[in-house]
Parts: sequence; structure tokens; C-alpha cells
Amino acid sequence: MPSTEGNRTYGHLAMLMATIMWGAMAPIAKSVLEQGVLDGLALSVVRIGGGAILFLLFSFLPKRITGDVKVDRKDYFTLFLASVVMISSNQGLFIIGIQYTTPVDTSVMCTLTPVFTLLLAAIFIGNPLTPLKVLGVVLGLTGALLMAFSNEEAEIAVNPMLGNLLCMMAQICASVYYVFFLKLINKYPAFTIMKWMFIFSALTYIPGISLFIPPIQWMELETSSIMGLAYIILFPTFLAYLIIPYSQKLLKPTVISTYAYLQPVVASLLATIMGLALFGWNRIFATALIFLGVFLVSFSMRPKRESIRLKSPQSSN
Repeated sequence: MPSTEGNRTYGHLAMLMATIMWGAMAPIAKSVLEQGVLDGLALSVVRIGGGAILFLLFSFLPKRITGDVKVDRKDYFTLFLASVVMISSNQGLFIIGIQYTTPVDTSVMCTLTPVFTLLLAAIFIGNPLTPLKVLGVVLGLTGALLMAFSNEEAEIAVNPMLGNLLCMMAQICASVYYVFFLKLINKYPAFTIMKWMFIFSALTYIPGISLFIPPIQWMELETSSIMGLAYIILFPTFLAYLIIPYSQKLLKPTVISTYAYLQPVVASLLATIMGLALFGWNRIFATALIFLGVFLVSFSMRPKRESIRLKSPQSSN
């Protein structure tokens, strides 16, 4: 039987793997979009459809491996609503946002999920707000707005204001999911929830969005883009969502939240290597405000006294 310290080590390793997967997603997705064969809408369709196929295929494995359980009939409609919020809206807006802004901006925006979650929890379910939490929310939102309305031009950011706003809306959707679907999250294993949400999203999002995109010219995709698509579907879309619940059982929420700061670092390093990075003083200042705000929100939480625990911010993209 592994020691408690050993269990925590496994939890940290799992969080590190998930964080790297999500951190690398933005620059890899941007590089796929830069080829010009797929736009943001088409890429979101491929990601959601690919994720649904993977979860459906893995559901045939023994339940002792996946942890899958039978869903109560009355919960299917709730799962459908959750799929609209967390998969169709969150993932759709995030991917489309990447098309217009930079990978670094999108990864920084992803760290805002705890801030929006805390704000919504305070407004709608009465979670207490301390002065420290209020300061964290104000700093985080100020940094987000500064970054969202940045007018720095770059060849890789055709409309950074629109892209950043879309990514911010994606994080708000994730926060809505964490606040209003908390009973569902606590009732079922992660695999069961993600499987049904991806299936419902694939059945609704893909037919609707496909009306607005031209047929994908698969033969025109470069090998690097095909590998990029495979990475997006397999790692940040599928594996990372299975790893996070494992870490949440072994690590405190405040510990998990610290990994939020690593995701933009991974994205920045990879984007720089790929020539997709864009830096300016206003972005650096906005990023610092966001990081400070998330830090104050995360470390002011008292799980035993809160009616909602903040989920890992990385799990929202």
C-alpha cells in the first residue's frame, strides 16, 4: 500500500501531466489553424466529435477500469444542459477564440476560472466573500479586461480583442458549470459525466455548426496539422479530463490551483519555440494582475466552510 507521501507524489505527477497537456494545446491548435485548412468552427467540431468517439469507445472497457456507472433517467436532461455549457459553449468558444488571438493570451485567460466561479458562487448560492477574495476577484477581472481589450497588433493575432473576449466567455461558461451542476459533479464519476456530455454535445453542436462551415479538405492537411489534431483530441480533450479527478482525490484544492500558473508558462515556452508568441508591456501587466487575483482567490478558500470547492482552473478548456 503506497504511503500518503507517495500518493501525493502521484497526484502531483498527474497534475503536472494534465497541465502540460493543456498548456501545449493553445500553441498547437494555433499552428493547425495557421495552415488555413481549418477555421475555429471546424476545429471545434473535430475536437468535440473526436472526444465523443474516444469516450464512447473507452466505455466498452470494464467498468473497474473506467469507473463508469449507470445514469439515473432523471439526470439525462441535466447532463444535456451541462454538455451545452461545458462542452459546446466552453470548448467551442475557446477554440474559436484561439483563431483570433495568441496562444499565450488564451492560456492566461484559462486561469480565470476560479475567479469567475467564486463570483458566481457568491451571487447565486451565497458563498461568503472576504475582503481578500474581493480583492482577488477585482484584480483578476481587471487584468482580464486589460488583456481582452488590448489592441496590440500581430500577424498571429488578427483580432486579439475578439479572441480574448471569446476565451473569457469560455471560462465564464466553465464557472457556470462548476457552480450550477455541482450536484451532478459530485454524484457521478468523471468518466461517466464526460462521456455523456461529449455524446450529447456531438449530437447537438456538430450538426448545428456544420451548417456554417465548408466541407473539410482532409487531403490538404499537412502532416504536422494531422499530428496536431491527434494531439488535441487524445491528450487535452480526453486524457487530461481523466487525470484531474485522480489528482483531486490526493491533493488539496489549493494545491491543485497552483498548477494554474504553470499552464501559461508551458504555452509561452512552446509558442516562443514555434514563433507564435506575442509579448508587450500591457499584456505582461495584465497577466501579473490575473495571476495575483487567482492567487488571492485560491489561497483564501476554506474548503470546510465553503459550500463549493473551486475546481482546477486548467480543467476548463
